[in-house]
Amino acid sequence: MNSRNNIFLWVSYDFANSIVSIVFFLYFSQWIVIDQGIADIWFNLTFTISAILLLFTIPTTGALLDKYWRRITGLRYTTFGTAIFYGLCSIFAITNQNVPALITFTLGLYSYLLSFTFYTPLINDISSSEKRGRISGYGIAANYLGQISGLILVLPFATGNLTLFNSSFRAETLLPSVIIFLILALPMLIFFREPHKEQKIVSYSKEIKESLIDTKRLLAVPGVLAFFASYFFFNDAILTVANNFSIFLEQVWKVSDTIKTYVLLGILATSAIGGFISGLIADRLGHKKTLVIILTGWIIILPIVALITDFKLFIIATVIIGIWFGSTWTVSRSMMSYLSPKNRHNLTFGYFGLAERASSFVGPIVWGLIATNLTSFGPNRYRVAIAVLTIFVVMGLVAMKYVKSDKVKMVSK
Repeated sequence: MNSRNNIFLWVSYDFANSIVSIVFFLYFSQWIVIDQGIADIWFNLTFTISAILLLFTIPTTGALLDKYWRRITGLRYTTFGTAIFYGLCSIFAITNQNVPALITFTLGLYSYLLSFTFYTPLINDISSSEKRGRISGYGIAANYLGQISGLILVLPFATGNLTLFNSSFRAETLLPSVIIFLILALPMLIFFREPHKEQKIVSYSKEIKESLIDTKRLLAVPGVLAFFASYFFFNDAILTVANNFSIFLEQVWKVSDTIKTYVLLGILATSAIGGFISGLIADRLGHKKTLVIILTGWIIILPIVALITDFKLFIIATVIIGIWFGSTWTVSRSMMSYLSPKNRHNLTFGYFGLAERASSFVGPIVWGLIATNLTSFGPNRYRVAIAVLTIFVVMGLVAMKYVKSDKVKMVSK
C-alpha cells in the first residue's frame, strides 16, 4: 500500500466534503429559517432526526466493518448518498418547496454523517500511532481550508452577481457546492487502496447480537465510556453553536451575507491553524491534558460570546473561537484512536460518530426551544441559547476526569 498516496487522498477527501457542509450550514439554514420563515425548532430537529437514524445503524455497521466489509466501500455508498440527497434538497430549495427540502436535507445530513463511520477509521491504516495526531491535524486543516474554498466559490451566487436558476440568492449556492464536492471526492473513492478482507456470508440477526456483545466489551475498556460521555456533552454545545451560527449572526448582529462570509473565513482560517498546531501539541503533551485545556477555554469563551455587545470585540472573540474549533475536533479524533482496542477500530469509531452526532439530539432541541419560545427576548434569545449550552461543556469536562491519560502510553513506546 502506498501510504503517502493514501494520506494525500484521505486528506483531500476531508477537503472535499467540507465544501458542501459549510455551504449548506451557512446558506440552507438561513434560507429555511429566515427567508422561508420556518421556526428554529424545525430546522434544528433535522439534526435530532439524523441522530436517531444513526443510532439505529452505526453500531451494527461498525461491527460488520470490523469483520467483513471494506471501509472504502461504505464510504463510496455514503458519499453518493450525500450527493444525491443534498442535490435533491438543492432543487427543492430552488423551487421553494420547504417540506421536501427539509426531508432531503435530513437524509443528506444522515448520509454525510454516516460517511465518517467509514472515513475516520482509515487513519489507522495510513499512519502509525506516533504520527496519528499529526495526520489528524492535516485532515482537520484540509477540512477548514475546504470550507474556506467553499465560501469563496459560492459567494458570487450569494451576492446575486452570478445566477443559474433565477431563484433566491441563498438557494442558488447549494447545487454548485454539491457538484464540486462530488468531483473532488472521486479520487479518494477510486484510487484509495485498502487491504482486502475475506468475503463471508453475513447473518444480520447474528451480527446484531454479536454487536451488542462487542459493545459491552468495548465500553468495559478503561476510559472509553467516560470519553464517550464527555464527548457527548461538550460536542453537543459546540456542534449546536456551529450549526446555528449563521442564524445567530443574522438575528443578533444584522450583518449581510458578505460580512458573514468574511467572519466565517476568519474563523475557518484560525481553525485550520488550531487544528494543525493542536495535533502537534497533543502528540507531545498528551491528548487528555490537551483536551482538558481546550474544554476549559470553551467554558470561558461561550459566555463571553453571549454577552459581547460590541461587534469589534465580537470579531476578536471569533478568532479565538476558530482556534478552539479546530483544536477540539483534532484532539478528540486522535484521542479516540488511542482509546480504541485492537481489532475494534470500526466499532469504536462507529460509536465515536454516534456520540458526536447523538450529541446533536439534545443540543438542537434546547437551542430550538429557546429560540422559538423566548420571542419576547427578541434577538437576545440567541444569546441565552449560547449561554445555556456552556453547561454542557462543564459536564463534559467533569466526565473527562475519568478518562485515562494517554501520556504514559506514549512515553512507554
